[in-house]
Amino acid sequence: TILCINTQFTSLQAQTTPETISLKGKWSFSLDTLKTGVEEGWFSKKLADEIQLPGTTDEQKKGRANNRKETGRLTRVYPYYGPAWYQKEIEVPAKWSGKHIFFTMERTKTSQVWLDDTYLGTQNSLTTTQVYELTSLLTPGKHMLTVCIDNENNPPIGNPHQLSDGTQTNWNGLLGNIELQIKDPVYMTDVQVYPNVPNKKAIVRIDFNTRCKGNLTISANSWNTKFNHKIITVTIPFETGTDNVFETTVSMGDSVQLWDEFSPALYALKVDFTGQFEGKQVHDQNVVNFGMRNFTTNGKQFQVNGKTIFLRGKHDACVFPITGYAPMDKEEMIRIFKIAKSYGINHYRYHTWCPPRASFEAADVVGIYLQPELPLWGSLGKSDQQTNGDVELKIDDSPEGQRIDYLLEEGKRMMKMFGNYASFCMFGLGNELHGDRGAMGKMIEIYRKADPRHLYTQGSNNFLTEPRLSPGDDYWSTTLTGGHYNAGVYYPDTKGLEVRSSFPQHKNGHVNNDHPNTLYDYSTGIKNVPVPVISHENGQYQVYPNFKEIEKYTGVVQARNFEIFRERLEKAGMLDQSDDFFKASGALAVICYREEIETALRTDGFGGIQLLDLQDFPGQGTALVGILDAFMDSKGFITPEKWREFCSEIVPLARMKKRTWTNNETFEAGIQIANFGASAINETLVKWSLTDKLNKQVATGEIKVSIPQGKLFNAGDISVGLSKIKQAQQLLLNIALEGTTACNTYQIWVYPEKVNVNVPKGVTISNKLDEVTINILKGGGNVLLLPDTSTVKNAIEGAFQTDFWCYPMFKKYSPPGTLGILCNPVHPIFNSFPTEFHSNWQWWPLLKNGIALKLDKTQADFRPIVQVIDNFERNLKLGVIFECKVGEGKLLVCSCNLLNQQDKPEARQLLSSLLKYASSKDFNPIKSLGLDVLKDCLQ
Repeated sequence: TILCINTQFTSLQAQTTPETISLKGKWSFSLDTLKTGVEEGWFSKKLADEIQLPGTTDEQKKGRANNRKETGRLTRVYPYYGPAWYQKEIEVPAKWSGKHIFFTMERTKTSQVWLDDTYLGTQNSLTTTQVYELTSLLTPGKHMLTVCIDNENNPPIGNPHQLSDGTQTNWNGLLGNIELQIKDPVYMTDVQVYPNVPNKKAIVRIDFNTRCKGNLTISANSWNTKFNHKIITVTIPFETGTDNVFETTVSMGDSVQLWDEFSPALYALKVDFTGQFEGKQVHDQNVVNFGMRNFTTNGKQFQVNGKTIFLRGKHDACVFPITGYAPMDKEEMIRIFKIAKSYGINHYRYHTWCPPRASFEAADVVGIYLQPELPLWGSLGKSDQQTNGDVELKIDDSPEGQRIDYLLEEGKRMMKMFGNYASFCMFGLGNELHGDRGAMGKMIEIYRKADPRHLYTQGSNNFLTEPRLSPGDDYWSTTLTGGHYNAGVYYPDTKGLEVRSSFPQHKNGHVNNDHPNTLYDYSTGIKNVPVPVISHENGQYQVYPNFKEIEKYTGVVQARNFEIFRERLEKAGMLDQSDDFFKASGALAVICYREEIETALRTDGFGGIQLLDLQDFPGQGTALVGILDAFMDSKGFITPEKWREFCSEIVPLARMKKRTWTNNETFEAGIQIANFGASAINETLVKWSLTDKLNKQVATGEIKVSIPQGKLFNAGDISVGLSKIKQAQQLLLNIALEGTTACNTYQIWVYPEKVNVNVPKGVTISNKLDEVTINILKGGGNVLLLPDTSTVKNAIEGAFQTDFWCYPMFKKYSPPGTLGILCNPVHPIFNSFPTEFHSNWQWWPLLKNGIALKLDKTQADFRPIVQVIDNFERNLKLGVIFECKVGEGKLLVCSCNLLNQQDKPEARQLLSSLLKYASSKDFNPIKSLGLDVLKDCLQ
């Protein structure tokens, strides 16, 4: 049964908190640009400026205005690096006498705090609430609280968190709750709940500030479900041990409601403490939200409460362009998670950072599985050890020792602060780490012992040049399960060890290098891996910039990189095509992402994916790899409903040996259902049809099935004779699962087996612009020039998929750097070769095995018939098919290497269509090109 989850309910936790005094509002403020504030005693002086907290210096324009333009990232408008001082007067009432008083900052950077003239110390947690005790210093009356935040004085980890360098600028400020907390002399310092789903119980661990005894009253109820469930309230006499800890078990009852992505049922557990201290009664209350869930592995797959799931994840690098930091309020994060879930996403991987409490609260409500990470991208330990024996962590004064010490403690703080959240399911040490494998393994052991509620991995894509599973890891996030890299090129020791379909070098990955089919999967790659494998940062298919997006950047960063890209395109004479480049490259990116996701889904026993990304990542060279922009708004390439056809809990899949067929063949496909939904599906129909683009049926059928949960299920096979297809056309294979919203659509192309490629009268085919060809053109002849692509130097290597990540970042590996094609599908040249305005699978051999000709020497308004879209750095005018007048003659050029691919139906069909066009009255080029220009284009 799927419970009705109401995300508008307010949790009990939000209603009952310790006595607090909010310090939000106006604070005195000063930048310390010379870093002399401590020496000059600013804590004892009145600061001259003002600032609103919570907030950052960027938001309130407290830095020097930045007029630079940067291409590799968004531009921070008011950057500030260094110490900044914040000051607020507080008044202590007499009733606080005998109380414990704490100053808390939910999220900030390295801090120092003074109360009046007394220094309270420094803290540097980047992830968890920083807490300073004021108890012994706060007498009744007025006091001055002074805080110095230094965003340059980082913890010993190198660059601070959000290392991915997206819109997460290195802000300075105080975020979230800023308050004083007042407690009795005896109080609970922590409450942790450990669900035991099989036994329908929960272990409750309560930490106190001191050894004590008294009574505990424990109650709990579900609060976001249609049917409210209350557990029996119990009152327990207790006494802590010397560790100040008391532990008890509560029964959740037979009506317990479990938490998962389908039914994210949450409980609010309230603990009331009463006791005696120095003859006076003391009291404390704590409320925590938790979910009854058991997140585990079963062989190669993940399970939640015994139900097998598939992780459909997205990478998150803290891309929030207006503020530069993650939202601190739950409702905004609920909105964002709902957008992601509308695209079938059920999992977030936080690249080298941990989100604030609001993200966990929202993910709990929406039903998202989270993997936070430590703020580390680089080395952990002294060397790349290949042994994994038992080691002792070297925590000393060396840089390596300080780093391990800090990270170990930061991780423990994260477990304590966020560990109760049901959505906190997984944990990693960082991104693409190298160093000491033994030290990493030891840290995982320590974390797992401290908090067994999560699954652990030593990192995401660790030791990427020599990948292998680290002993003790619960799962493996990687791009490869063997082989090695050299200068960016992957050399597999055994074919098929990739578990991702795109790489910085276009020569790796099946999307760009295997003739289109839907049989390829990662079964070889995971064959000898005993734990779940997650495809690391898969996708990364670049899209051309949308210059209309510039005006959306009204916050702490501006899209001046987009402005530069626009200026470059204008200089190249193609600014009028920018919107078409954006749409055509985006359409191809969707096609590539679909194949990437379906490859993982059709791999039996695969653990999941972590896309990079559903949204753009405007850092590291500007990686516009999303189908959503940096604001999580749709770019218009595909609707959430169409995306969920291939990225959802239940996906119908077609297994085909190829995507192009001839009419003397029988179309064959196997149908599989990837069912990672809430339950098995009993006695339903898989309905399929093969239709043309006008929805006219070619064939139809249905298969009666019962589909188990958590399986890749073989539903059956279909076959359709294609002899009735007389003309080249695109057909649609539609698959739908009756009684569900699950459906999927595949495009296939059918061509006549016998197609006329005879050269018509009045047309000459040539393979080079030699004197013979020139003389034919001078004489007014029609020439179809199919250049020998092996001899043309002024060209770009052919490619099908869009460029990986972004060209500036990986151009050192010499990728083609192109983003697919743009054409007019109703141009008469395509009368016998149906196409859309963008690349699709029937273009694969033509683009991959051809070349893109450089046409920059042509006049500014010259446009090829089939234009290859270049990246935003080069902005070359490229083409694979163009036409022009040459004197009295007419020239049609195609660089798709057609003559060497006549064994492929796509090449035969395009050649036939070109010949028909070249001999028709439609062949009437408007633009003329001189021989010098043509020779440059074809040299």
